[in-house]
Amino acid sequence: MRSWLRSPALLKLFVGQHIINGLSVAFCVMLVAIAASAIFGFGAGQPATLGAIAASISDFPAPLRRKARLIAIGFSFAVVSTLAVQLVHETTWALIPVIAIVAFIAGLVTGYGRWALALSMQMLIPLVFVLGLPPTDLMGSLHNEALLIGGGLAYIAIALVLTLITDAGGRRLMTSESLREFAAYLRAVACFYDDEIDWPEVYGAAIRQQAALSEQLQSARALLLDRPNASNARLRLAATIGILLDCFDSLIAAHTELAPLRKVAAASVLRARIAVTLRAGALDLQHLSLDLLTTQTPHLPPDHTLAIDSLRREAARLEQNSDLDAQELRAVSQTTRRIADALSHIRRLEQALGDDGVARAAIADIDLTAFAARPSYNPRLLLVHLTPNSPVLRFAVRLSLAMAAGAIATASLSSASHGNWVLLTIAVILRPGYGLTTQRRDDRVVGTLIGCVIAAIAVAWAPVGLLIVIQGLALALTHGFVRLRYRIASVGASVVALVSLHLINPTEAAPILTRLADTILGAALAQAFSLVLPRWEFNEAPRLAGGLREQIGAFAKIALSENSSDQDYRLARKNMIEALAALSDSAGRMGGEPQKVHRGLNEMAEMLIAAYVLAAHISALHFDLRAHRGADDYDALRQHVRGAREWLFALLSSKAAGPVEVPPDKRGGRPESAPLDGDFSGFHQATMSLIAAGAAYRRASAR
Repeated sequence: MRSWLRSPALLKLFVGQHIINGLSVAFCVMLVAIAASAIFGFGAGQPATLGAIAASISDFPAPLRRKARLIAIGFSFAVVSTLAVQLVHETTWALIPVIAIVAFIAGLVTGYGRWALALSMQMLIPLVFVLGLPPTDLMGSLHNEALLIGGGLAYIAIALVLTLITDAGGRRLMTSESLREFAAYLRAVACFYDDEIDWPEVYGAAIRQQAALSEQLQSARALLLDRPNASNARLRLAATIGILLDCFDSLIAAHTELAPLRKVAAASVLRARIAVTLRAGALDLQHLSLDLLTTQTPHLPPDHTLAIDSLRREAARLEQNSDLDAQELRAVSQTTRRIADALSHIRRLEQALGDDGVARAAIADIDLTAFAARPSYNPRLLLVHLTPNSPVLRFAVRLSLAMAAGAIATASLSSASHGNWVLLTIAVILRPGYGLTTQRRDDRVVGTLIGCVIAAIAVAWAPVGLLIVIQGLALALTHGFVRLRYRIASVGASVVALVSLHLINPTEAAPILTRLADTILGAALAQAFSLVLPRWEFNEAPRLAGGLREQIGAFAKIALSENSSDQDYRLARKNMIEALAALSDSAGRMGGEPQKVHRGLNEMAEMLIAAYVLAAHISALHFDLRAHRGADDYDALRQHVRGAREWLFALLSSKAAGPVEVPPDKRGGRPESAPLDGDFSGFHQATMSLIAAGAAYRRASAR
């Protein structure tokens, strides 16, 4: 493998679904632009190109039926917003309220969830672009709108055909990205076994990477679990999600012995070899992910088991050491066994990707459709957000006021072409969270500076044909990196916007300094209005913390039941992982807010660590319960696990709004005195740590 392919950062940037998706979007838009120019003439065909760009905003990797529905609904929003603006664009007193109303609805649409942000942008970005069309009368506006609709519909048809053709490759790319994301998680976990680590820092990095993995797996489920039984190739790729999560489970369970293992001085070599083994496993996954892009039956390198063999030999040497006590020996053997179990799933991945029988066995009788999210467009889902304290309603009001203020501010400028650029800047910068808005402001200004220089040179020297190519490539850059690196995307977006505005109205070309001034004005307005009706993260975080507590309780109830099905266990595990990721994201958002509105941020970090550790103990007990089935001590272990489950569930499943009070046990004592000793002492300690951390967070967040 070439050295640059070993860089996870470069792989994440340049090898993945986002690149192919960006190029396919650019190809479809350029095809529409060329066809429209050939049929209507270059200038007259530009509204059709804008329609194609408008339709492309929500074109992201998804199953065919889901993508068709999303693009069609999003484009209908774009048609309504652009038609409304074109009908009143000559009358300032009518234009400003229309912009405000469209912006309010666009903000409210985000109440559907994070995935609906593309729908919101599909209302705002096309609106801004049509403001740059040359002035015309009513019939001219209707003609432009008809061309825009035609271009959008043509784009949708081409994009769906292309999606159908590239479906198999898209699924493999999504699987490849999931493998690499899990490899990044393995590298984060490897740091736990470094003797020089700062534990809170490593836990924070591992939890953040787990949140990124959770987001990646959500995208993978949407694509890979869509009709997985339609072909053997689909089935093999769908099986990878379950195997990766099995690997995750075993890896998490190994953390139960992390603290005692670090106290064993003689195990320093073992810890070092564990770290090497995990990093070797990450390289194996990376190798497998790249091999999957070139062949349908990828293979691991022949020497991929050397690190785990070395780890086992070191563990065997320690187990023969008579100086270690029983607890230390248990830490050595349990950690080694679970790390080995976790990495054995990498071999299962290779087998499942090349063997239909192994893939079917990995899925067994699990209903995969239960794990795939199904977005709903029911307007009634937005009604719950029409309350004064709703963060969605507050964002909608902020966005509406900011766009109206931008329109008012630019109405007094000498050139009407200022308005579309200022409004575009506000639309792409202003976000529901203050921290994300600030980050986007900085990325937007830097990206605009770079993009303006590129666009200014292109507009001044490039012929029209080359400008269309530049427009397409910039669109590919924007669409490919908008979710990954916004600063890169903003460079492409600036080039797309400047070149598009030049092509649709060459007489209104603005100099580079003017565009930079417009960007600064738009960024300043977005930043100022981000402080209007703020809903700081400390208002929402306690709800997420309570949700995490409940999901861990539900996970324990299923995981520690001897009669639970694999289906129920996997669903409970999925919900718990997503709840942990949601609270982790909340901590990240709070960190980007002003210091004076931080409430319990440090305590939230402690709660995340405690939840992570308790989840490890729950997974470990689940494995122990399954492993001892049929053994002589199974009944005794089952009774112990049942008691532990009921005890923990009573603590974590309370729906009380205030702090959870630790209930007394039947003897009148506190749960600290519950008979969870021996092998259950770590589970008991992890539970009480989460209860204490949760109580500390609630006190801090209420101050």
